[in-house]
Amino acid sequence: MADLLPRHAAVGPTVPHGERKRKDIQALRALAVAMVVVYHFWPNALPGGFVGVDVFFVISGFLITGGLFRKPPSGLRDLTGFWARRVLRLMPAAAVTLLLSLLAVALFLPLGQWQASARHALSSMFYVENWRLISEATDYLQEGGNGSPFQHFWSLSVEEQYYITWPVLVCVLVAIGARRRWALRTTLGIGVGVVTAASLAYGLAITWSSPAVAYFSTPARMWELGLGGLLAILEGRREWPATATRLRTALAWCGVAMMLAAAFLLSEATPFPGVAALLPTVGAAAFILAADPDGRLSLRPLTHAGPVQLVGDTSYAMYLWHWPVLLLAPLCLGVEPSLWLKLLLLPTLLALSWASTTFVEDPIRTSRPGVSVRRRGLVVLVVASSLVVAASGAMWWQVERSNAASARAVAELSNGAVERSCLGAGALDDTLDCPADPELVTTPEFAKTDQSESIQIGVCLNWPPFGPLISCTRGETESPTAKIALYGNSHAGHWQPAVESVATARGWQLDTYVVGVCQPTLEPIRENGAAQTPERTAECQAIESEVLDDLTSKDYDTVVMSTMDHDNDASTYAGTLERLTEAGVRVVVIRDTPAPLDIENDTPFCLSFHLGDPEACAGSPEDWIRPDPLAEAAQDADEDLVTIVDLNDRLCAETTCPAVMGGVIVYSDYNHMSKTFNTTLAPYLEPYLVEVVGDDESHPIDE
Repeated sequence: MADLLPRHAAVGPTVPHGERKRKDIQALRALAVAMVVVYHFWPNALPGGFVGVDVFFVISGFLITGGLFRKPPSGLRDLTGFWARRVLRLMPAAAVTLLLSLLAVALFLPLGQWQASARHALSSMFYVENWRLISEATDYLQEGGNGSPFQHFWSLSVEEQYYITWPVLVCVLVAIGARRRWALRTTLGIGVGVVTAASLAYGLAITWSSPAVAYFSTPARMWELGLGGLLAILEGRREWPATATRLRTALAWCGVAMMLAAAFLLSEATPFPGVAALLPTVGAAAFILAADPDGRLSLRPLTHAGPVQLVGDTSYAMYLWHWPVLLLAPLCLGVEPSLWLKLLLLPTLLALSWASTTFVEDPIRTSRPGVSVRRRGLVVLVVASSLVVAASGAMWWQVERSNAASARAVAELSNGAVERSCLGAGALDDTLDCPADPELVTTPEFAKTDQSESIQIGVCLNWPPFGPLISCTRGETESPTAKIALYGNSHAGHWQPAVESVATARGWQLDTYVVGVCQPTLEPIRENGAAQTPERTAECQAIESEVLDDLTSKDYDTVVMSTMDHDNDASTYAGTLERLTEAGVRVVVIRDTPAPLDIENDTPFCLSFHLGDPEACAGSPEDWIRPDPLAEAAQDADEDLVTIVDLNDRLCAETTCPAVMGGVIVYSDYNHMSKTFNTTLAPYLEPYLVEVVGDDESHPIDE
């Protein structure tokens, strides 16, 4: 699969408190974290290095379940003690990483990056980052985008959720086994086996149906931890015979070979986790099961080597720091992430990891006589989370204050009325005497939230899985002189501010019918260069049919349509236009707008680094204006009932499509117009709509 965000691996805890570390497992940690670091620093060199996540999950499941098997929790006191030890082990170093990374963001990154960083820092601090990434990966407005310095916390979030639920499961299983007089190993084996099998089945299914969700999903990952747990439960049933050294050595080598094969052969195009995840997980399990064999051809000379053990001992800190260092260092230094910079960052990463382990992790997790583990855990939890909340809140407040200033400036300049002015689109109006370089009114951080209601999920945008049809009513609702509708995908939705302004001024009622992911047609469509899945086609056809039923039965005077579609041809939309016009509905098709379509460097992000040179974020009409099959279909439709409106000359000059126009940032992301800018297009859209809908005695927008 092509993930919307980079893949990151998890780092599990060390051996449970008070137990001797197994050098083979520490070496396994070193291998896993090395795969992750190499993958992120040089993804082409190790395209499947993200499988480190699977190796770490198996390790964590093995160690945690093994500890719980040897000393099963019997009540709340045991559970809180376990959770307190996890807090002492994980949270201090995580909090330090979050706080120092937030400081780097505040010192070196523009204000436009603060709020997203604060949001992800909070999600990471409370170990729900995986669910945030799921929401953003499936959010239309968050596709792609710029990486967060904290998104690698998704895997730690999965593990922390495992640490919370797994001891409770074991506690329940122990109680059930005691009541039925079952052996502990049998009870846990059955219970963990059932959970592992159910998670594997779910993971396989969701990887096929929704890979972006599957990758970060805790239920889809639980089987990997469960596999390690089953290994811990079954491991003690029978010791390896003394004569099995060669077999154990072969098993260890096979395990390493499987993990390395996964790292080199898999890639981000691989559906994951799914069947492919069995390769690294079974490999890790085989390596652990071999139990560190000695003798000829064994791996001990390598796995017990001092540098390998050092990397294993600091693997948690190395994982915490590797992504913020890689992401933030080039931005802080103002340089490109070149090969030489990455080579220089490696010793920096090692030094940070050693310092974090030596001065943060080890001292805090070491028991202090006379102070209970639960009390220390509670103190660390409160202090660490409070500091991260305070830092994130301060950054969030600063952005909100800036956004409020932009909103006030827009309100003052528009003065509550929509009319031709030098604000926004008027900058290209030859009839106005506009300054060449006006002061920036909307800032990059404001532009990111400056969005039409009809491109916001949960407001006026229908988004799969579709529920009841969402249609927002705006404009004059008491006694409208006309009823119009806005119909299409989100590129119809970003026209709502301008259409609504015209409707309000003219006394019309506006109803929105904006459907994300789908196109305004009942025909099967292509998306992203391939045929839409049968399931998505059925979803889209069902909701589009419902929309068309409304549009042809609710006495609409006019339907305003627009869409972004780079995969289909005009024939896709001929049926839609024919159905509307046969019902006597007039149609206004607004040609699709220019767009940068640079997911990794959207307009607000680009401008946040080029406020003094907005031309660095501009484009050309040749690159940004693309074919529009809906507009092409409109050319062949009934010319008495279908009107085409092309306002792209208000977004692009002869050779340039600016990113900032008349002091207003044109786009709120990589393809949608900002609400403020689109509103300034209302005076230029109004004559076309009035000509189609009809004039009345209301006041026009532009007197």
